[in-house]
Amino acid sequence: MANADPWYKASFKLEALGKHLELQVPHDVFSTMRIDEGTQLLLSNLPAGEPETILDMGCGYGALGLPLAARHPGARVRLVDRDLLAVAWATKNAEANGLTANVRASGSLGYRDLHDSDAASAAFDWILCNVPARIGRPFIEQLVKAGRARLTARGELRVVVIRDLVPVLEELAKEHGWALVESARGPRHSVFALAAPREPVALVPEPNDLYLRDTVSLGGLKLERPFDIGGDDPKRLTHGLPLLLDALPRKAPRTVLCFRSGYGPLPLVCRARYGDSQVTAVDRDLLGTTYTRRNAERLGLGGPRLEVLESAHFPDAFADGRKFDFITGELSPSAGAAVAEAELTFLVRALAPGGEGLVLSLKKLESSWIRPIAERRDLAIFPVISRDDYVLLAVTAKSLKSMPR
Repeated sequence: MANADPWYKASFKLEALGKHLELQVPHDVFSTMRIDEGTQLLLSNLPAGEPETILDMGCGYGALGLPLAARHPGARVRLVDRDLLAVAWATKNAEANGLTANVRASGSLGYRDLHDSDAASAAFDWILCNVPARIGRPFIEQLVKAGRARLTARGELRVVVIRDLVPVLEELAKEHGWALVESARGPRHSVFALAAPREPVALVPEPNDLYLRDTVSLGGLKLERPFDIGGDDPKRLTHGLPLLLDALPRKAPRTVLCFRSGYGPLPLVCRARYGDSQVTAVDRDLLGTTYTRRNAERLGLGGPRLEVLESAHFPDAFADGRKFDFITGELSPSAGAAVAEAELTFLVRALAPGGEGLVLSLKKLESSWIRPIAERRDLAIFPVISRDDYVLLAVTAKSLKSMPR
């Protein structure tokens, strides 16, 4: 049952397009408290006609694409998102609402993972997107340019943006000569529509720096950081991650697991410090894993000793029972206590004999989450260093009962 899943947060009843759906929502994705206003505005202002093919770009848990699939049962509806957790729950919701016959949900970083050899991915009557607020101008430009090339002759690209992004779209339309039309306006969002070009246009190659925001220095490495990467607030960069990097083992472990690896700070520092170690990085965000690989290549830290994995839930990437000498990463405060419990329990089981783990957490979670979890699950997890709002937790494969008092 969904409510036994540690990621489960809530269920919404959604009435849209004359259909009634129930959507299950996980922690730690966009708009978990309600269907966001942008999605609702777009659902109320869709293109005219009966589409045969629909692409929902950045589908989340399915709040836009699944009502469309229910309303147009004869259409092929493609849902894509760069967050594999969102994709997993969009799939759950398609199954729960009996929409698997015409829905396919999959991971994709923008249009990148839509394969042109797949006829259902070659062109769409409707391309729809609730544009992320922090994704950056280059992505918005590529979204429209590449989207125009993927429209059928009768197709339409329609996006909803927060009001702060309206000038960006208007500037791009003027710069490229796009006949972009504002088709609806809400209190905080606007919907823009663009019809297919009169003559077919070629697919636009993805620029190399499409997502690049800036460069940050961590652990002696200069890392490229993309726009719209989750959890990368300034205090984490100046206080949280340095606390963890300062405490990394001096002796090189044979195998290292870095979970929630983001764009690569932890796994690449470990690769740089432990030249002979096998380092595995895992994340659910395809943008993060893309930049981990990109940074590794730039810094000469790639190759066979760096493994980058992608998984909606990082423990699922190791169903083979793999063990690691050292495990490090961060707990997500927005994922909830049940997820933290499941992940910490997995980490203890994934440690090799004599192995150790170092996990970064917000200090406020140590007493409210970590201590009760350790006692309930008999896990040897202890705070070892705290600084500002952060605490570093030591994790071993021992049980609390076996520890000396």
